[in-house]
Amino acid sequence: MLIRPVDRKEFERRTFPHAYDVMIYQEGGHYYARDEYGNIICVDSQTKCLREGIDYGKHIHVKGVFDLTDPITITSGKIIYIDGYISSINISNYSSDIEIIGRSRRDYHIGNLYIDGGAARHTFRDLFINNTTIRNGGHILFDSCTFNYVNLQGYDYSNLPYWITFLRSWISNRDGNAVDISMAVNILFISSVIAYSNGVGININNYGRNIKIINSIIEGNKTGIAFVGGQIPSDVVVEGTVLYANKDYGIYMNGPSIVIIRDRSHVRSSTIDILINSLNSVLIIDRESLIDSISGLDKLTYFKSDNPSYLSRNMGQATIPTNATSVTVSHGLICVPKKVLVTPLAQPPGSIWVSNITNTSFTINTSTATTTDLPVAWHAEC
Repeated sequence: MLIRPVDRKEFERRTFPHAYDVMIYQEGGHYYARDEYGNIICVDSQTKCLREGIDYGKHIHVKGVFDLTDPITITSGKIIYIDGYISSINISNYSSDIEIIGRSRRDYHIGNLYIDGGAARHTFRDLFINNTTIRNGGHILFDSCTFNYVNLQGYDYSNLPYWITFLRSWISNRDGNAVDISMAVNILFISSVIAYSNGVGININNYGRNIKIINSIIEGNKTGIAFVGGQIPSDVVVEGTVLYANKDYGIYMNGPSIVIIRDRSHVRSSTIDILINSLNSVLIIDRESLIDSISGLDKLTYFKSDNPSYLSRNMGQATIPTNATSVTVSHGLICVPKKVLVTPLAQPPGSIWVSNITNTSFTINTSTATTTDLPVAWHAEC
């Protein structure tokens, strides 16, 4: 087989304007790996050239389409620039810190990315990735990446100090869920978009701990965030984030879950913004966040909201008028209060109690008619 030689000047013209140790590239029907001096490391086999080139250098440029039968496994610290496509990459638990950067590609840079994180710090920038699976956490940063599907699963609890971060990234899956989380911890979505998936934007199945969604957009999915099943409560903080136009629900709590919505977040879906469909869950909403509709509040173990539209606690003062034995109070809560406390602010004529507690009001009673107006302070909570 005749292989056209490549001189050093021609080789340099093909490289990126970055320092490199190895360039692995495709030309015509042939594949090459050369070192920074133009010396041949490998020729003609795409799998062999990719493996040998990556093993050879520290700073690596990959150019061309590498559609492999078996994945390439990276086991040591590398900085890899991809101007093209690699069908499958595995990053093992024992890898040193790895950085992979995408260049000049409108389609996927990586078909399938599998990471067994361990204690290493890995960084991925400007990449288009079809399917991503991460086990055992680690310090992993995706910066300005685009995904079709992300699967986060089975972290070892020893990795609790580590974070997986999606920064300025886009995730969208026309065929199902965008993100699946199962038995995973410490996940950050910052200034990211999870949108237009035919399933759930973020689906938390069984257990997901310490998930934070900050200044992001979850839009146009079938459901924005869903909690499904599990024995241990999953927890999510939604901070400064918009969940908009998700077709079924903004947030669907169908398993033990703790949801905190704060810092001017906005949840608005096409049907119900938040649906609670299981017991042993907690929902907390701050005053500045906006939610239009909540269903199933009676199933919550704990609900707290300072939002005027969805107050979970309120207080005030009522007056039992002269010659009366009761007064009805409108409490303004979104629920039927579980706790109502009353304190007479003057000597009552007899005993005092609360009755007829509904989702709009309750009644304060005295056993004997008052001889003068009796002020009573009240405090009610969901």
